[in-house]
Amino acid sequence: MGLEITVLGSGSSGNATLVSDGETRILVDVGLSGRETARRLRECGLEPGCISAIVISHEHGDHCRGLAPFVKNLGVPVFISASALAASEIELEPRRVQRIQSGVPFDINGILFTPFDIPHDAADPMALTIERRGVKAGIVVDLGYISNLVVERLRGCDCIVLESNHDLQMLRVGPYPWALKQRVMSRRGHLSNESVARYLANEFDGRARHVVLAHLSKKNNLPDLALESARRALEERSMLLCNQTRLEMAGPDTVSKTYSY
Repeated sequence: MGLEITVLGSGSSGNATLVSDGETRILVDVGLSGRETARRLRECGLEPGCISAIVISHEHGDHCRGLAPFVKNLGVPVFISASALAASEIELEPRRVQRIQSGVPFDINGILFTPFDIPHDAADPMALTIERRGVKAGIVVDLGYISNLVVERLRGCDCIVLESNHDLQMLRVGPYPWALKQRVMSRRGHLSNESVARYLANEFDGRARHVVLAHLSKKNNLPDLALESARRALEERSMLLCNQTRLEMAGPDTVSKTYSY
């Protein structure tokens, strides 16, 4: 086996993704509560004690609020940048902390992680590519736009978990205060369905077997809108790419299917 990717939950209520090669099991973010993270792992047939390590992308609560209670009785390392740890104000035993930085790959039991910068209003926000035995996956959520660096890092991925946070029209007429709408729409906010569609239509290399749309807003998006926007964009490329990419959805309240490569 190369890699298995399972999204335990994705949205403003909490984000967590399980990455495994069949022996090593790693959580990327623990934004669900510690108890809920454990419950969803058990739904996958796993106990929390099976987790080998945790990687935190940035300090926002929906990515790390469950970290401290989840690791309390586990002796697992936590990979996090110095800036994100300081901004989170989470207290961890120093021996557990493994500091990471953008552009510097790190290895966890033969699974290679490469963190890279993304535009978001956090102290040190990162996305990740993950590689094992010729398989490559990307987890890219919480970003205001798809930069050239993101495009480059996602080349060659077999699986991409990609934010598709909001529909622009729904956001504009929705219930958020104007200041929050501006933040979400900004270049350091969140990725719209329209931005995802532009990426898929113009810059996606067509390699990925699965593109998993994630971090959808409950108030400013609908799963059908996100899927249809992405589907139309892929159809524009199909004659050029001859791709077999399947569009999938990751929600906040349910565990996704497991994507195996």
